[in-house]
Amino acid sequence: MNLFWKRILGILRPTASVEKQELEFLTHAARYEAVRNSPAIASFRQLFLEVKLSSSSTRKSRQKQLNELRKHPDVALYLKNTGDKRYGQRDVYLTFSDDFYQDIKGNTSWKPGFYFRDERLRRHYSYANELQAYNSGNNTSSNTGSLRIHTRRETVKALAWHTTRGFVEKDFFYSSDLIQNATGFRQQGGIFKAKIRCSGAVHHAFWLGTEHQQPHINIFHFNGKEIQMGFVNHNTGDGVTITGINPSEYYIYSLEWTRNELIWSINNLVVLRSQRDIPTEALYMIFNSFIPIHEEGGEGLLEVDWVRAYQFNA
Repeated sequence: MNLFWKRILGILRPTASVEKQELEFLTHAARYEAVRNSPAIASFRQLFLEVKLSSSSTRKSRQKQLNELRKHPDVALYLKNTGDKRYGQRDVYLTFSDDFYQDIKGNTSWKPGFYFRDERLRRHYSYANELQAYNSGNNTSSNTGSLRIHTRRETVKALAWHTTRGFVEKDFFYSSDLIQNATGFRQQGGIFKAKIRCSGAVHHAFWLGTEHQQPHINIFHFNGKEIQMGFVNHNTGDGVTITGINPSEYYIYSLEWTRNELIWSINNLVVLRSQRDIPTEALYMIFNSFIPIHEEGGEGLLEVDWVRAYQFNA
């Protein structure tokens, strides 16, 4: 999908204006979190359904009760949060947020390296079919308002996982990093967003995963030349290649995960919808940079200004 003309014509809105809208959305979600278990809201939702299903003889009295409940401050906030069409009538609350003003090495939300259920795989290693060694978090930095994963050209001897030989020592030509929040955050469904830019002939990715190799969902993937979104599980299924925007400029990449659909967006512009391969378990978030062994590669940088997750109200 070429977004050049959508950007020129204003259909793809500038990141600054979308981020302003995102902050309003964040504010609504935070306020709603404080009142989402309100008895007044529960009564309003129940009565709202009753009005729709009631007979004409009782509808008038119930509608009057409903109008009175609308005046309750909790209900008023609920209606404002769910009725704003700019957000597609989102009824959500914030579940995870990081603006990366804390040093990543002291941040309990994120840990370097893979996280698998098999404890033998919970160690710092890379894959034998890649050129970079994941460097135990030493190529990752934050505390100035952005997360940065640096891919550097250097020779590193490190542990690698080989599909037939198991763990082996290997000489890598680059170093980089992978970080995940597996021990502090899991979520099934909801909205996941990150403001990202990247550079270099390096693969940079923002994705959701679990202790097993599958399922996973790619939210954002730059392959050194172009942006890709979608491709759930083993890079199969529905996906889209994005051109016409500069990956070295900040954009907000997001995934909306509902029971029946996965929706990918850039700056709130929908670029892909899929009803296939929808996971049925909670996943955690991962950022990483890597170079496949068949590519020449180079140095590069992945920068994440912020990342957030929201959950739908049940």
